[in-house]
Amino acid sequence: MDLEARFRRSLGTGSARGWCRALIITPLLLALSAGAAPAREAGGTPVAFVAAEKASELVAVDLTTGRVVGRIRMPSGPRNVAATGDLRFLLVTSPRAGTVTVIDSFTQRIVKTFRGFGHPNDVAVEADYAYVTDSRRGQLIVIELARRRIVARVGVGRQPVSVAVGDVALVTHRPPNPYLTVVDLRRPRTPRVSRLAVPAEGGARDISEQADSANAYVTGWSSGGVGGIDWGNRRVLWWRKVGVAVRDVAFDYFHGRRVWVSDVHAGEVIALSSNEGRVLRRLRGCSGAGPIAFGGQAWVAASCRNGQGLAVWDTRRWRRTLVPIGGNPYGVAVAVVP
Repeated sequence: MDLEARFRRSLGTGSARGWCRALIITPLLLALSAGAAPAREAGGTPVAFVAAEKASELVAVDLTTGRVVGRIRMPSGPRNVAATGDLRFLLVTSPRAGTVTVIDSFTQRIVKTFRGFGHPNDVAVEADYAYVTDSRRGQLIVIELARRRIVARVGVGRQPVSVAVGDVALVTHRPPNPYLTVVDLRRPRTPRVSRLAVPAEGGARDISEQADSANAYVTGWSSGGVGGIDWGNRRVLWWRKVGVAVRDVAFDYFHGRRVWVSDVHAGEVIALSSNEGRVLRRLRGCSGAGPIAFGGQAWVAASCRNGQGLAVWDTRRWRRTLVPIGGNPYGVAVAVVP
């Protein structure tokens, strides 16, 4: 199946978030199979932005060439990265500095720094808002992107860690909290909060939502497992042990029926069926494998903390390129840059 056919097929089965991002970069995806130059002519280049914690940098990597094309100085210890729906802006948490930074992906410049957080850990974006977990203060911080201002601080319980956003925000916590916090987003400034128990040993660690559905995917803190949950009906769809130290999870909104997890101990990035958790593929060669991001349907990228690099796999032949990053790379997000 050629790239255009794969792309059209994904539109028929993907999520609302997949539709949003896919429609934005349609011209790019249709040109990717022809190489870097046509991709640029089609309106943009997919660039992965990787947080290098020890170097206090956000490192830009051109996915079409595997080259570092920029290093942006950040507040101390940047950790997690999320892109806005139009792929123009990036939000970066820096727990050590207590800041959340907004970056223009086109110019690679800082346009806003939010200060005064306790320990901002994870960040997710949905529509006009960004959501940040503050582990020290037990809050989910809501940022209105258009006006670049904080509009709500929602108490979600002790030590929130990861957040995923769709119709609701789902928040994980550090052990021994064996539940997810569910935040109803229909009123972003005054959301309602409830709890959802999960079977993960030690509780859920990382989480990713499948937009336009009530499905989400979580990893456990210590079980090496990953599970699918239906937060709408408050039930577990499936749970599987697929590795030793499975930490990060990302629903593949371009594919529509696949979820990826990373095993930091084995140095693997693993593709699973989102319907049943069946292992579809194991990608090796990413020591200390961490967060995962997608360059359309053409690339899968993951930070390799112990390998001090970004692993990029071409999904046509599953060939891996390891791009040296340095500085303990962690969070990663992809934007499309002119």
